[in-house]
Amino acid sequence: MLPMRVFGDGPSWQISTDRWNQAFDWALWIRAAERIDARAGGVVPGPLDIEPLPEPSTGPGFDFIDGWVGWWHGLTAMPRWRPEQMSGPPPQLAFLPPDFPGLASWPDLQRVVVERWQEAHDWHTRRKFAGIHHDAPQPRESLLVLDVERELGRRVPAFELEFILLPVLDEEIREVTPTRYLVPESVYDGPGWIDWLRPVVTRLAG
Repeated sequence: MLPMRVFGDGPSWQISTDRWNQAFDWALWIRAAERIDARAGGVVPGPLDIEPLPEPSTGPGFDFIDGWVGWWHGLTAMPRWRPEQMSGPPPQLAFLPPDFPGLASWPDLQRVVVERWQEAHDWHTRRKFAGIHHDAPQPRESLLVLDVERELGRRVPAFELEFILLPVLDEEIREVTPTRYLVPESVYDGPGWIDWLRPVVTRLAG
């Protein structure tokens, strides 16, 4: 979903909502399945919303925490692919199959991810299919921006805002940058979303 408003001189503002991002889903599934004790804090969210919990493929002797946190930070900090502005291969390839080369610094974790990513993807595909056939809330961001413009008595300046929605059990919105946030799906779909978003848009409207 990409609500935006365009005038004659180009886009004035853009709010993107990234739901069902497979790379984030895979990482969360691996953390849950392998019982990786990477606890919530900073940009690391709470537990995955999944039932039943997948069985682990490794025993308690394996410590994947540092590697998984490195993987997660790599995903959250990765720039959006803009082929018209960027040269070379997309940075997203670092965390894609078959080899997940971005995990080479953590070979034990890389091996597990290479072996199990298809299970994670099957789960991702099932939940995405269920989601797109379920009544989703109507986009509310565009109406909010119009409301802020009415309050300010002018058009808002150009800005970009990105939300990555996550299927997690906690309800904390986590700031990656002032224009990129990790948002639990339950929070985004809930009644308090616009109340949280309003001051963010007002700040960017300057």
